[in-house]
Amino acid sequence: MGFLKVYPIKHKGENRIALSYRYNAYDDLDRIIRSLPNRRYSVTKKVWHIPYRPDYKTIIKKEFESVKGLQIIFDDGKIVVENSVKKNNTLLLEKRKVQLKIDKQNKKFYVDHGYNPKLFEAINSLEKGFWLKKQKCWVFKGTNEVYQTIIDILEKAGYDWEKNTVSSPTFDTGKRIHESISKNSVKLPKEFNSILKSYDDTLTLRRLSPKTREIYTGFFKKFLADNIGKDVENFSYHDIYDYIKDRSKYLTDTSLRQTIAAIKFYYERTLSREKMFFYLSDKQKIKKSILYLPFHDIKTLLSGIESPADRLLLFLVYHANIMLRDICSLSVDSDKIFVENFSLPGKNKEAEAYYRELVKEAKIKYQQRKYLIEKDGQQHTVETLKVKLYRILGHYRLEELYKRQYELILESSDYSPKTKKMYLGAFMKFLKYFNYKHPSFISNDDIREYMVLHREKSASHQDNLVNAFKFFFERVHNQSISDKHIMRPRKTFYLPDYFSQEEISAMLDTTENVKHQLFVAIGYTAGLRRQEIQNLRLCDIDLKRNRIFIKDSKGNKDRYTLFSRHLHDLYRSYLQKEKPEVFVFEGNMPGKQYSATSMSNVLKAMARAAGIQRKVHLHMLRHSFATHLLEDGKDIRYVQELLGHRSIKTTARYTHIVSDALNTVASPFDRMVSETGFGSKMPRGP
Repeated sequence: MGFLKVYPIKHKGENRIALSYRYNAYDDLDRIIRSLPNRRYSVTKKVWHIPYRPDYKTIIKKEFESVKGLQIIFDDGKIVVENSVKKNNTLLLEKRKVQLKIDKQNKKFYVDHGYNPKLFEAINSLEKGFWLKKQKCWVFKGTNEVYQTIIDILEKAGYDWEKNTVSSPTFDTGKRIHESISKNSVKLPKEFNSILKSYDDTLTLRRLSPKTREIYTGFFKKFLADNIGKDVENFSYHDIYDYIKDRSKYLTDTSLRQTIAAIKFYYERTLSREKMFFYLSDKQKIKKSILYLPFHDIKTLLSGIESPADRLLLFLVYHANIMLRDICSLSVDSDKIFVENFSLPGKNKEAEAYYRELVKEAKIKYQQRKYLIEKDGQQHTVETLKVKLYRILGHYRLEELYKRQYELILESSDYSPKTKKMYLGAFMKFLKYFNYKHPSFISNDDIREYMVLHREKSASHQDNLVNAFKFFFERVHNQSISDKHIMRPRKTFYLPDYFSQEEISAMLDTTENVKHQLFVAIGYTAGLRRQEIQNLRLCDIDLKRNRIFIKDSKGNKDRYTLFSRHLHDLYRSYLQKEKPEVFVFEGNMPGKQYSATSMSNVLKAMARAAGIQRKVHLHMLRHSFATHLLEDGKDIRYVQELLGHRSIKTTARYTHIVSDALNTVASPFDRMVSETGFGSKMPRGP
């Protein structure tokens, strides 16, 4: 038996009636809903909805009277069974007793009210709790004020409720709602003391918040307790994976993520092991919503297209945003669909008139038999219409449409702005090479051919191409690509170039410009990246404690780093002379960041003036900071923290530069000279 939940909602300022049901489970129900006049779909609420009318219950019953065995559930709790085999066609939905579950230990309480839109909206309007989607209940902080507010809502609405005190609240799913583990709740044998001390020392070094340290320690102690008698320090990846997979059966998503983070912290940070990835769930799905173009934009785009059918299809897809399956069924006399069945965004009269002209022009030219857009006189399927759309995009080389569609998709991802820009740029160049052929028509051999053309480029460039192809082909267009067609380049290992302390001193002496001196000095004294120097704000420099706060740096991480006390006078002189308003280093416009190009040009000019002949760049200041700290014998873990590296292996690159072997091991040529006297026979200069 199917069901349809019906309740009033507010959507974009309009009063509407929501129609909620399970998709593809009831074909007749789905077909009727999609044929209702002025129906629209809400992506945010994930329901179809129609205009509000006071007699909507009567209308709904009448519209769906032909659907056998359908339960219509109205917002007032009544169930209506239409055309059921049973004689009683109208039943009352008993109000389910609301369960209040009090967790005194964790100072929380849970409200489990089952399906009830009115009660859900009332509780949601408080904005004080969280809806746990998986467990289908609310969770609140255990304060008397909030608790009493919930009780008042229930009693005013006439709901029965009962209170239970629980230590670990469970629900119909059988899973625990949350697993909170205190640092001291797990008792461990003494053999784990050294492991826990190393773990706690690393947590302290990473400057994690007290709450995060407590959570990590709690879950890590649980991990140790579950593996008593085992050599935890030498666990393989598969040992850890098997443990996490087993725990995933009992933990909520949040507790599982915290468990993984706590275990990864030990092996990756404390033991400096390789990064580990645990794919226990599918990749985050990206939002593939159809691009919407305003009428002016779509009209400009269509002005260069000769075929009326092609213009009509693009208009319906990218301006009217009608689904392909609905376009397939549009009859030849569909010039009034935006009056009867669909609505144009903004109800633009000019757009409606433009559409009617397109329909009229298509009728004159194609003399369709039955459908508005036909294939050899027959109705299109969704797949054939999709192919037609793709061929139109490639035939007219609609670069702007490709670009805006991909921008829309990338915006829904959680990639950084820099990664989004790189992916889009790389893929648009790829499409341009193939004359904007749609990716569905680009074969694996074509991709391999394109990769071969870039074999002379750097390894990072080739790696970026592979990442972009993987994203667009596999996640956007659902086309798998074999690794043999997009082989990643071999990883290269380059030693980072850096300045000696003498070179940095010489560069600072080449100019009297306080601004130029200061940004080079700060880049070196704090080990900053180029963008971190640009983003540095006046409030980020703490002269009392000689440190700099770096906010939201690479990888969305915050950190503190060093500020030399010897720069105080230079910094004050700079502030007095330049008077920056927001950022420490600003361009010609107050409040605007100093450009990276200007900083790079200044550094190169200073290097040339100091007699440095090799190629230089801003990141060498950061390399110099790390190298000189390690040369001074500082602990590599502290250097890792100051640089903001996630993995200690990234910091370990600098140990190759400062290797003691270069200073203590003599070349065999030196021994040859001392034993044979060869050096005394060599000709000397004048």
